[in-house]
Amino acid sequence: MTDNTVAGYRTVRTLAESERRRLLLVHSLHPELAQGSSTARSGMRCIKQFHEGVSVAQILAEVVCHARSNGEHVVRIDDLAASLDDAPLLILNWIGSDTLRRLLRERGSLRPGEAITIIAPLISALGRAHHAGVAIGDVSVDSVAFDENGCPYFTEFGFAQLRATNPTPATIQLDEAFQEDRRRLAALSLGVLDAVNNNREKLRTVREFGEWLGDDSNTQAHDWAQEVERRLFSIGPPEPLRFSSEVVGAGESPSTISRPITADGSRGGDTAAGAGAPSSEARSLLALPPWLDGQLAETARELRRRSVQFVGTIVTWCRPVRARQWAIAVGGLVCVVAAASILAIEAAAEGDETLAASPVLAKTIDDEAIPTTEEVQLPRLPPEAEQALPLLIDARNRCLRDLSVVCLEEVSPVGTPAYADDIALIDAVLAGGELPSVMLFDAATAVETQRLGDSAVFEIGAAETSKPASVLLVKGEAGWRIRSYSLPD
Repeated sequence: MTDNTVAGYRTVRTLAESERRRLLLVHSLHPELAQGSSTARSGMRCIKQFHEGVSVAQILAEVVCHARSNGEHVVRIDDLAASLDDAPLLILNWIGSDTLRRLLRERGSLRPGEAITIIAPLISALGRAHHAGVAIGDVSVDSVAFDENGCPYFTEFGFAQLRATNPTPATIQLDEAFQEDRRRLAALSLGVLDAVNNNREKLRTVREFGEWLGDDSNTQAHDWAQEVERRLFSIGPPEPLRFSSEVVGAGESPSTISRPITADGSRGGDTAAGAGAPSSEARSLLALPPWLDGQLAETARELRRRSVQFVGTIVTWCRPVRARQWAIAVGGLVCVVAAASILAIEAAAEGDETLAASPVLAKTIDDEAIPTTEEVQLPRLPPEAEQALPLLIDARNRCLRDLSVVCLEEVSPVGTPAYADDIALIDAVLAGGELPSVMLFDAATAVETQRLGDSAVFEIGAAETSKPASVLLVKGEAGWRIRSYSLPD
């Protein structure tokens, strides 16, 4: 099956498409080669395909700008490849499908610390790109994506320009493309800050920062990035992003939420009971909803109290016993354990001798043993392809039903397209999917359509209304094996 592969990767779905390019989510056909990768999704990649109207010079310019901007919070180019028509392809590191637009739409409101987590890394990444002479161009809520840890990344360099090599602050200050990047990032930051304007505690500071960002004259200052970071962190400490819509109430601070309300209606932050509640830093780290936060704090206090009582009871009971008596008790316990171990070993040895002395009993036990899936092996296959096909098809169907990877190695050699397809199918079923009935072939309907040397092609399940499935068998040292197959339409 090669129709859904691009540059050695299997296409999963189309992520986005515009007038100049199409983004594909792909999976490596050989994920074992990427197991040493530091990324969580080591087998997943994003391939950028360019449409016919995009010239090679434009693609190379994008690659140069992307490479010069490479670093933290910029999506990485892993490789360059070519399609079947020799069109260049960019293989990018797969970050995730959570964009800033989607976050703002689903959340509706953010805490001040979450806004800092979004804006501060983007300011740093934009400054690094500008000092490398690159104007990103597309700075928007759709070109910023988040990884699984909630870190933001610039993902689009299709409109980037190489303006200068190692530009000076004065060049950045006067260049219109650099200034446009700053204005776009300021507008993006204003959109993020609008989501936290309903926080009464930080309302004034956030509003002043938003007014300063909205003034275009401030973007021309040489220390614009440093001033943005200074004003940004004056709002408060950063917090991890929560992609769930269940967030802390807008009018309550983390310290207020984390302290339970006592019987007299006051917050218990200064009492002994309140001292055990999680701090605002701990709740920010775990990003828990307030009701779960309070319940965990109460459960932790109760567990600590009971554990202290239990340890105290044990210590009180053991205190009158002398050290010599403890030593004698421990020695006696060791002797009892050693004697029990010796008796168990002798009983096992006697059982083995009895089994060896009774061939009939041993044969009965062997006959009743149920082999595991890994122990099932193919019988010796016939020399003719049409006779070996039913055995191979039945074995493959059994492997798929049992979800056995080891069993598949007896049907299709490792590294063949059929083996990779079946492994991907088993992974999908293990991830919660269903096994399609079309993937289980019926060898009784097989018809040989082509024979060339040690290879044979069979069509299975032919019908007038659909294209039949085809199976390619190749004969090697171990006999006939399934090399590849294609499914009916």
